[in-house]
Amino acid sequence: MGFEQLAALKAQLNQSAKEQKTASRPTSAPVGVAREIKQPPKRLRTSADAAARAVTTLQRHFPRAFPRSPTPKVPLKVGILKDVLARAASLGLSERDARNGVKLWCRGQRYWTCLVEGAVRVDLAGAVAGAVTAAEAEYGTSQEKTRLARRREQIANDRSN
Repeated sequence: MGFEQLAALKAQLNQSAKEQKTASRPTSAPVGVAREIKQPPKRLRTSADAAARAVTTLQRHFPRAFPRSPTPKVPLKVGILKDVLARAASLGLSERDARNGVKLWCRGQRYWTCLVEGAVRVDLAGAVAGAVTAAEAEYGTSQEKTRLARRREQIANDRSN
């Protein structure tokens, strides 16, 4: 191949590279036509997310009634939901989120195991507001047994599949 042929081939390659470059550039949309902007899909807010955020808010404002994880949960006073709902607006929570937050807090192993007969119940400030009765302690025990039975059943089903 001679120099003339190489120069022509180089010019041809440069021309095709320029065409590809201009073709890949975004062009402005014609007047009146909106250009589609690709954005990541918005994550839908679920009630579980809202309840978890409500629990975090309750833990921040009432740390004695809603202690963080390594600390065991404490039995809450009977009717504490009314107290939380009365303060929900000042905490920045909707009534629904506050209700679901308290519901989430009072379900689960950590709460049911703290329901021991004679244990002290606390209000939002952490002050003594009664004691756990024998019937309430039995209810907590039965709830934990039910949870464990469901979990064992789930594990057995997973192993059989």
